[in-house]
Amino acid sequence: MAITPRVGISKTGNKAEDLFRTFTSSQKPTEAVLGDAVKNGIYAEVKKVSGDTLNQVRAVKYITLVAYDADRDDWYVVPACDVVALIAVKERGQHTENPFESATLSLRHLGPYKVSSSDLSTAWAAAVQKSDGKTLLKQKMKEVLQECKNLSATHKMAVRALI
Repeated sequence: MAITPRVGISKTGNKAEDLFRTFTSSQKPTEAVLGDAVKNGIYAEVKKVSGDTLNQVRAVKYITLVAYDADRDDWYVVPACDVVALIAVKERGQHTENPFESATLSLRHLGPYKVSSSDLSTAWAAAVQKSDGKTLLKQKMKEVLQECKNLSATHKMAVRALI
């Protein structure tokens, strides 16, 4: 059930998100900032693979990452704690200094997370359980997110005062 790629970057993951929600009987969240799928109050971020890359991965959200490679009809489910670990080695992010805010991930690092479409729900539940077990890391990512928001607010206020 491969997805035909669409031209352009914007909204290219929508069909992957729809497909994931269909396979997992999940819903579209009421607020996009929370993720791309929700079931029983648990969120997932769904990304469509572009070439061999996932763009704009936000480890700071600390939610399960789901990647769909439409060309190969392959699915990957990455626990939030493993997303953080994969991004923690990066010196900077994608279009940002802080890699936890936004980073790219290569598909070649996701092999251990490959699952069949029929196992998506089970893999998602296991990923959440694994990440929830890392309470100190989960708390640290909440702090990182809040610090990013605070720094942004401080910088906006300072720059606006100078304009």
